[in-house]
Amino acid sequence: MAVIYGGYKYFSDNKPVTTYVTEDVAKGTLTQTVSATGRFDSNEQVDLSFKSTGRIEKINVQIGDKVVKGQQLAVMEKGALAEQLRQAEADIQAQKNTLSDMVDKKDTTTKDQRDTQRAIVQKVEAARDGVLRQIRETSIVSPIDGIVIQKNNEAGELIAANSLVLAVANPNDLVIESNIPEVDIIKVAIGQSAIVTFDALTEKDVFIAKVIEIDPASTVIQDVVFYRVKLKIDNADGRLKIGMSCNDDILTAEKNDVLMIPERAVKTEGGKQFVEVLKADGITIEKVYVETGLSGDNGMIEVKNNLKEGEKVVTLTKSV
Repeated sequence: MAVIYGGYKYFSDNKPVTTYVTEDVAKGTLTQTVSATGRFDSNEQVDLSFKSTGRIEKINVQIGDKVVKGQQLAVMEKGALAEQLRQAEADIQAQKNTLSDMVDKKDTTTKDQRDTQRAIVQKVEAARDGVLRQIRETSIVSPIDGIVIQKNNEAGELIAANSLVLAVANPNDLVIESNIPEVDIIKVAIGQSAIVTFDALTEKDVFIAKVIEIDPASTVIQDVVFYRVKLKIDNADGRLKIGMSCNDDILTAEKNDVLMIPERAVKTEGGKQFVEVLKADGITIEKVYVETGLSGDNGMIEVKNNLKEGEKVVTLTKSV
């Protein structure tokens, strides 16, 4: 608690009064946290699209549907691909027939001719495989077990290549993703705990999380450098949904039973730190050099030496 002391009394009408605002040196637990906003998302999420431009023939799922790995989710019209496949199969058969005739009539063909024909068969088979690959790419198949969390199109719509059609996420592996600015990321480490609250719930609904992943590379958002951090909630329940926004306070450091004072009480002189201590008479000020440690929340800082609990450090001097 701040206390104001009068340092001087009026000795004449021209004599100013100096007052001091002080804070007690306190002992307790000092914590340092990094606060950020985040989003509750699946740690295993895939965005699905078609590799070519075309018209959607059907979409077999809706948002919220459960899907299994390998399940067909959407199909694009095949257009001329079916006819191309029929023609490719016919070409293969024709070239194989030619090769069979050449083998049957070895006396009239050379080995080089037969090898050349075998290469032609391989070439038309490769062309057929290319058509088959394009046909497979007209289907979107789920690569994981999960639920559909996003659907951007309907059957009959023309869709551009690589445009997001569906998103599937694993609902059993949910994490918080937060962007931490570069000035704070050096304080954050894997394994640190965090207190999390969600905008959709009350402030009394508190969840405990741990940092499980820190991106090694930065992301620039509006000219500010951030690093993505993932946190895993220990006590998640059914109220938490994919996409919810949250606030997380990551506990980056903590010290127990330490002396602490307001950071604004610490001054610097010749590269050394000092504080002004108000003596018991409420008038005399003593300069005390100190060594500081952990900078905590709420503007408090650890003091390692030369101060005692209960002493009063000056945070502001006024002359009136």
